[in-house]
Amino acid sequence: MQRRWGFRVLGSLQVIDSGRVVELRSAKQRVLLAALLMKANAPVSSYELMEHLWGEEPSGSARATLQTYVMRLRQSLDDLADRQLVRTWPTGYSIHVDDDQLDLLTFQRLRAEARRAPDLETEAQLLGEAAALWRGPALDQVSSLRMEQTDIQRLNEQRWEVLERRNDAELQLGRHDQIVDELRSVVAEHPLRERFWYQLMLALHRSGQQAQALDVYRRASEVLADELGIDPNAELRALHMEVLAGSSTPVAVQSGPSWLPPAVGDFSGRAEEVARLTAGLRAGGTWTITGPGGVGKTSLAVHCAHLVRDAFPDGQLYLNLRGGEQKPVEPAAALDRLLRGLGVSGGAIPSTVDDRVDLYRDLLSDRRILVVLDNAINEAQVRPLLPGTTSGAALVTSRAALAGLEAAHVVPLDVLPSSDALALLHAAVGEARCAAEPDAAQEIVTYCGKLPLALRVAAARLVARPHWQLAKLAGRLSDERRRFDELSLGDLDVRASLALSYDGLDSSHRTAFRLLSLVDTPDFPVWMASPLLGMDLDDAEDHVEALVDARLVDYAGRDALGQVRYRLHDLLRAFGREAASEDPAIALKVMFEQWLDLVTRADVELPHQAIRLEPVALERFDLGDAAEWFDAEWQNLHAVITQAAALGLGALAAELAIRSAAFCDLRARFDDWAQINELGLSCAPPERRPVLIQQRGILCGRLHRYVEASADFAAAQEGFAASGDVWGEAYAWYGMGWMHEWSGRSAEAREAHREAMTRFVASGNPHGEVEVLCSLGAIERRAGGLAAARDYLERARRIARQLGDEQSELMATLELGRLHQFTGELEMSAAFLRSSLAAAQKLGDPDFAANMRVFLADTLIRSGQISLAEEQLRQAWEFFEEHDDEHGRIWVWRLRSALAETPEEAVRLASLALEHVRGMDSPPELGRSLRVMGDALERAGRVEEAREHWRQAEETLTAAGFQAEVDELRLATG
Repeated sequence: MQRRWGFRVLGSLQVIDSGRVVELRSAKQRVLLAALLMKANAPVSSYELMEHLWGEEPSGSARATLQTYVMRLRQSLDDLADRQLVRTWPTGYSIHVDDDQLDLLTFQRLRAEARRAPDLETEAQLLGEAAALWRGPALDQVSSLRMEQTDIQRLNEQRWEVLERRNDAELQLGRHDQIVDELRSVVAEHPLRERFWYQLMLALHRSGQQAQALDVYRRASEVLADELGIDPNAELRALHMEVLAGSSTPVAVQSGPSWLPPAVGDFSGRAEEVARLTAGLRAGGTWTITGPGGVGKTSLAVHCAHLVRDAFPDGQLYLNLRGGEQKPVEPAAALDRLLRGLGVSGGAIPSTVDDRVDLYRDLLSDRRILVVLDNAINEAQVRPLLPGTTSGAALVTSRAALAGLEAAHVVPLDVLPSSDALALLHAAVGEARCAAEPDAAQEIVTYCGKLPLALRVAAARLVARPHWQLAKLAGRLSDERRRFDELSLGDLDVRASLALSYDGLDSSHRTAFRLLSLVDTPDFPVWMASPLLGMDLDDAEDHVEALVDARLVDYAGRDALGQVRYRLHDLLRAFGREAASEDPAIALKVMFEQWLDLVTRADVELPHQAIRLEPVALERFDLGDAAEWFDAEWQNLHAVITQAAALGLGALAAELAIRSAAFCDLRARFDDWAQINELGLSCAPPERRPVLIQQRGILCGRLHRYVEASADFAAAQEGFAASGDVWGEAYAWYGMGWMHEWSGRSAEAREAHREAMTRFVASGNPHGEVEVLCSLGAIERRAGGLAAARDYLERARRIARQLGDEQSELMATLELGRLHQFTGELEMSAAFLRSSLAAAQKLGDPDFAANMRVFLADTLIRSGQISLAEEQLRQAWEFFEEHDDEHGRIWVWRLRSALAETPEEAVRLASLALEHVRGMDSPPELGRSLRVMGDALERAGRVEEAREHWRQAEETLTAAGFQAEVDELRLATG
């Protein structure tokens, strides 16, 4: 039977395997799964997952630990092989489930269907089904502060909102008696939600239980007074009067002005913000919605104001303060308008602002009135217009942060999440039309940058042109040069909305915005703005922060190094480029040069193998740990290399690619390495091509593509020799020797390494000499010359220590560990290999560390420490699986064959290793796999087959010059 996974988050987190609840014992694994489920079927960035797991300041090893947690989660979900549930993305991970596999998706679907229900009966049924999915507080016992403050709070609010709507529908259908008991439980659990008190009171009243209804009002009054120091709201008070009067006719409680603009008919998304604002406004106080132009501040404010009208029976005032226009409304004029709306005649309005404020607040005193102040320019404009008591509430929208408003609750607004943006387009254009062209609909959302104003304009164009396919508009929007022409219709104009913020800047800040818009990086730290703007760091930061205040640049958070990072929205970037007259290649060159300076200095501090660039005279890197800096800046650096190449700055792009290779090698970023190497080769000046070809050879070697690597090293050697670069030529010879080693050509390997050594000595490169000594030691070990091997390796280790070269010392220590394994000194071997593993982990090299674990496991197996060996193999396997490392998997299969509990399992694992190694150009690995297959066959009683495999293994290893392993085979097989 095929396994069927299910997940539950509406209550305690549950994992269900084909109807059976499976316990996840790891708290971190539960947090990881919960974070993925909260955004099911969409990528969740690694940074967000790390923040869920470890808070705002995860450690430098957090990313590697996250990969381990993901691997363990896949193991728990039996998803290691197919990876259909938990998938890897360039920026993070996602979990993919059907609607009926996750209660949250079912809940969201039922809520949406209830809004579109054709009648009250259907709405009540759908809302009842949604409410019944809940088993308790969302994600109960999942420990994540970020999730508690965002997702969990939002989900719980949606639960009570659904229950309120269901209760209203049941009450309208006359089912008072059926929900009384449930309402009693709900008010006991949530005594501060006045709506539940009202519903219970109304249900009792309409059931003829007047005394009980009055007792509910008494208890509600006591709770609200004790807990919040307030009286029941107007809705409850009006119902109280109705009960006292013995009337069954609802009391009309609206008594003041209602100035709200019409409700937004197709409003969608913003569930978290809507829940927070509606709950907050009902409780009173001042709430501000802040964000850039076109992000939907007014739509959200009007939508929420309509949702809470019942809580403000004395009226709702609305005033557009025109903060984005040349002549914003002055406080005196605003107060005049508000006072007239409150019934004050023109002649009775005081002449001074202070007197108008006093009268305005006196009129609002003890009245439940909502004041909506739209498009405020700053705190000074808003402050006189706020109510002076807590009986009412104020809702303010502004592009400015309004951080100076005392006791205001701020709701920052960003562009819509992808799902909400798509829902907005569907609601405006029509489900059928969008469903017919889903890819084009998604492209329109992308080109609009998920900005609500842009989406509304795009939708309006499609509605006005029903004969257009969505793909037609998507194609027109794809041209950045005319995008803003397409996003203009009638009084809806995205360019004009963004221009309001841009035009309000002075010349220096407009220039800064234009220059920043030319950069292709996804975000940027302040140091990047400094060379771009031609300013010192403090002035550059002041300019960037001014653009943040103007809502033209967003604060993007802090990176792992603690640097503040900023970003530009895609449409703002396009607007800035449209306004720019600067030539990007000229304007950005000085910034690219700053990148190269930093990358070069950081690269010097990283470990290198198989090519180390000649020393350059530069100041020491001063931005912290070099590898961690590369980690933090990698996405930006990748974008910079790509953009420099596209702008014709080939020499810069190539040099950046060259200086980034060691980082890619260290962190096993092999795909990224291949991309930047290809870019560098496409535009490098002739004298730098051999370096890039040599680096490509190293990459191919890391990926066990030995034929390609050998060709690259030979080509690099020719290039270095032609230019007289003895230093580079030495590394090319070393690379060729390295490939001869892996391919089992020991004599050719020795000769290539001697050629390399001659040139390393001639060019004064002791680091290169150490690498050759390590390789010669490995060759002698394999050939059975154990004394010579020890001499080479001890010399290599001694020189590396004198140089302070941790990478070279790591290599020497590793080879000494393997040498001691062959001499039977297993304790010493394990000690050396553990030292090598610790050094690899310290350097942050996961590829090297995984290989160290395999070698250490081999020694532990030989010494009978099976459980310790299995743990090393498990951790190595996780890396090899994550990085699709075939060579590493073969090593693990071979060693696990020796540990298998049954002969059948031993043969199966040995067969896997042998099958996969036959597709590789590596005679040594083939020989080793043949030997292990022989061992497994002997264990299964298939002696003749075992002997044939041992014979083939001996022939193969002998031809490769691996005499030590041949001797070991002969000794073991008699």
